[in-house]
Amino acid sequence: MKPHEQEEITYEEIKKEFQLERMILFSDAVFAIVITLMAIEIKIPEDVKLTDATLASAMTHLIPTILAYIVSFGFIGSIWYQHLKMFSLLKDYNKGLVVRNMVLLFFIGLFPFSATIITRAKGQMLPFFMYLFMILFSVIAQFVLYHYIVNNPSIRLNTDLTEHKAELRKRKFAVIGFSISAVLILITYNVISEPELKNLSMLWMMLFPIAFKIWAKKTTLKPAKL
Repeated sequence: MKPHEQEEITYEEIKKEFQLERMILFSDAVFAIVITLMAIEIKIPEDVKLTDATLASAMTHLIPTILAYIVSFGFIGSIWYQHLKMFSLLKDYNKGLVVRNMVLLFFIGLFPFSATIITRAKGQMLPFFMYLFMILFSVIAQFVLYHYIVNNPSIRLNTDLTEHKAELRKRKFAVIGFSISAVLILITYNVISEPELKNLSMLWMMLFPIAFKIWAKKTTLKPAKL
């Protein structure tokens, strides 16, 4: 190989690494901004004069907002961690990767909005369904991105994928199970006519972790194909 050809290859590799790094930094910035925006919502109104009594009352009213923040922070943190693991497989990027990554970031970016309406619209089920399906769409988008990376050797490193394929199988079952649970909740909620019984539709969500544990035990002994 001639010296100038080697220099061109080195330049292209550095360029790809730099551009891939830009994508990772942009993604990390979106995750960080989303978490920050949700934390900003945890605030005491400025017109409240803080005393021992008013502070306790104000903190009590903030409990739903704090709970929404905790749940959202945990979910977004989990998505970010898996995003970190996925992108550690990459050596290059293409349009398909960029589009799938942007779709995931699109749904992540809507979390501050969905978390806000679920805390302000107390007792309403529509905000809950919006939040539930926001989580579902984020899980689906992450699975699509993960599947694309694992099954696209032109952009990923030549490494052992056994662990990643096993993780991808789990995520496939999780997406299917979560989707079925969400649809059953929505259908059951609309079928039940008594308002006081409508919340029973949430019981479908309890079946998902049980089914997932049963499936996980079976697949540990017998690996399945993607």
